Amino acid sequence: MAGEHGVSNEVLQSSLGWYAGLVSRVLNDPSRWLGVDDARPQRVPGLPGRLLRGARRKVLGDVNPTSPQWASRPVAFRTRWWTSRIAASAGLAAAAPRFAGALADRVPLQAALGASAAGLAVCAVAREHGVTDPKDWVPLLSQVLFHRPLAAGGSVPADAVPDEARADEHLEATAADPTEPPSGLAAVGEIVQRTVRTLWGLARALLDVQGLLDERPRGGFVARRLSALPVVGVAGGWLDERGGIRRAAKTTARLVQR
Repeated sequence: MAGEHGVSNEVLQSSLGWYAGLVSRVLNDPSRWLGVDDARPQRVPGLPGRLLRGARRKVLGDVNPTSPQWASRPVAFRTRWWTSRIAASAGLAAAAPRFAGALADRVPLQAALGASAAGLAVCAVAREHGVTDPKDWVPLLSQVLFHRPLAAGGSVPADAVPDEARADEHLEATAADPTEPPSGLAAVGEIVQRTVRTLWGLARALLDVQGLLDERPRGGFVARRLSALPVVGVAGGWLDERGGIRRAAKTTARLVQR
């Protein structure tokens, strides 16, 4: 049965199941898939360049998911870490197409990257609250990203969630392909290329639900207006997507604590 925007529940569950399986691998190894601290940025002038250099300074920190002390830290600390990390790196990567200004809104790439960044926050926050099965992230992703309720424990197809080998193959193929994401994103420099390619690998799982992507959480009015300007739109785009990531994280925390 076709649902809102012509996307059926079956298609939505399948797409989000594949996405959730990929995200599980990314969250298991954030320094590999989201790290920007060991990249050498190209010199990008002006405000975009300052944002890029600021993101580079957002390193993993003394206590991160790979640290022995991680599990002993409060849930609030762990969810804050994920939200800040994703907002700094994935949020900036999702904003990269804004170098084109308002033109970025005319292609599915921008919306898919933004939704995949916000979805990362949903899954990370849910996992830190004890919701660890990717299948259980599917109704949360649908509710938080698209305001579309799906029954908890619903019929996610058995083959919708990729196993570790298939997920790694998908992510590695995207990371190794210089044409993915489109070469226009290379303008942001090497600093966010790893994160951009990871996000693009995740975003491809959402292309079957393009009709819903504009429903994703977004930032404030000022950020969205700024994002429509050429070149400096990357600053507004970053603030826009960062705001969406934070909203997604807060909404997820509220839902899993009910």
